[in-house]
Amino acid sequence: MGTIKYISKTITENAESTKWSATDGNIDFNATKELMLQSADKVKYDRYEPVENKVCNCKVHAKAKNFKELVALVKDAEDMLIQNELTDVGERINTLRGIYYGSLWSVDYTNEKSTSRNLAFTVYTGSNVKYDARIKLKCSISCKGNLFQALYISAEVYDTPYKALDFGHLIIGLDSRRSWAARHAKILTQGGTGLELNTWVGDLGGGAGFLSNLRAGNSKRRAKSIFPVSGSSYGAMVNLEGDIGAYVAGMDEKQPDKIVDSTAHFTTIHEVLQDYFINKWNNRAFYFMAMLGGKINNNEIKYEKETLVLDCADKIEDFAKWYLGNRMRDKNSGGLSDFGAASKHFKPVAEEVSSIFIEALIHTVKKPSDMITARTDPNPKAPEETTISKIYRGGHDLYEKLKEKLPKY
Repeated sequence: MGTIKYISKTITENAESTKWSATDGNIDFNATKELMLQSADKVKYDRYEPVENKVCNCKVHAKAKNFKELVALVKDAEDMLIQNELTDVGERINTLRGIYYGSLWSVDYTNEKSTSRNLAFTVYTGSNVKYDARIKLKCSISCKGNLFQALYISAEVYDTPYKALDFGHLIIGLDSRRSWAARHAKILTQGGTGLELNTWVGDLGGGAGFLSNLRAGNSKRRAKSIFPVSGSSYGAMVNLEGDIGAYVAGMDEKQPDKIVDSTAHFTTIHEVLQDYFINKWNNRAFYFMAMLGGKINNNEIKYEKETLVLDCADKIEDFAKWYLGNRMRDKNSGGLSDFGAASKHFKPVAEEVSSIFIEALIHTVKKPSDMITARTDPNPKAPEETTISKIYRGGHDLYEKLKEKLPKY
């Protein structure tokens, strides 16, 4: 017999059911049973094993300081998830994804406090976060291990100051690739597939929306500014490396231009990472450009640069509109007039951002040991009138004309 505490509640066996329900008493049990927790209108299911007399031998993990340590940390996490009956690699990918995106315990939610972003990640990925990693990464309720915390602070891993990866971006990419729809179906009005919106289109489109808003007040703001070598926003180097890894890690070597589900080729996440760092890293930009539409011929990548720039720019522009509109609403940081002013910059900024991105990829194809970051600095393009800006300008002009005719007191 034994007693456990679940978070701040003590749980008691309901003798009339094989499930457990929240009460003020204790749980007495002899075997593994299903646990049902009810909080307000939500019901949470999970499983616990008896822990009386069970000794926790879990070690305390530190933040991963390089790629090798990230692989080891993920392996230990997978071992724990398997111990807790998550034997399917897809479920393990989904559980680790929830540490970074799409859950109430994720890094993103901690920073943004946005349930609309959580919903967006669910739609883009094609799946809810099924399991709570805070529970599944413990050997028992009294576990002294800290796998969840170690992974949480290892979202960005630097092998060197100029060789890095956003693991959160990579893992949500792997989770997205489990869904045919996330790989192939374009989300209406947002510019790309769920996989694209979770990775490079989301990062660069968000950056383009942000910059367009700034350009409305200062037309000299440069697109290169959203591609910092250090930092974590938009086109930051660590973000872009995570975005490319989200496509290339776990790829099908026999079809290098296809975006495929990594679980068809690997049975563990840590082996996907190890293969990527050891065998794919020096060809990551090459393979990614093939997935963007380049053609592989005799181990060379053939592409029409201007076509790639324009295709990517269209996706970036569409997401920039959606991103800025939602950002203004969520943060109460602007109205229709502000959006109208920014809208004149969406297209030119998207083209500049796209050109920087494609040039960065081309550079790294030629010099694979170099990081993926801005290598060009295009001059800001002139704003272009849009339907939205015309509507706002027309309304403003009409107001000014009417104001002139109003009696003055």
